Amino acid sequence: MPFQLDHRLANDTYPVQDTPEHLLLMMNERRYPWFIVVPKVPNVTEWHELTRRQQTDIHLFCVKLGESIKQAFSVTKINTAALGNVVSQLHIHVIGRHPEDDAWPNPVWGFAPPAQAMDQATKEHRIESLTRQFNLTQT
Repeated sequence: MPFQLDHRLANDTYPVQDTPEHLLLMMNERRYPWFIVVPKVPNVTEWHELTRRQQTDIHLFCVKLGESIKQAFSVTKINTAALGNVVSQLHIHVIGRHPEDDAWPNPVWGFAPPAQAMDQATKEHRIESLTRQFNLTQT
C-alpha cells in the first residue's frame, strides 16, 4: 500500500516541503509557528517501526527544523513531540513557543482555545521565513 497522508493532517495544515522521505507541513494556527513532519512510510504509527536509518534521518531533520524555527521566529522554546493519540499516523510536531503565547507553559494541543486560522499573508510569511532560514525547497 502506498503512503497516504491522514485526512485530518491534510485538512489542518499547509504543505511546505515534499521529499521522497517526508512531508513538512505547517499547522493552520496563527498563534504559534507550528510545523509537522510526516515520514513517508506507509502504515507507520510508532518511531520504532521505522528503520534505524529512517529514525536517524527524521530525528536530524527535526533537530534542524527546531533550530530554524527558533532563529526564524525568535521563540524561547521548541516543543517536539510525536503523540498520535488522535491521528495515529506517525507525525512529529515541532512548535516554537514563548512565555507570552496563549497556552504557555502548557502544551498547545488540547489546552489552548480553539485554533485560530492564519490569513494568507501570515501563511506566506511563515513559509518564506522558514524556507529562507532552513534552505528548504518549497512545494
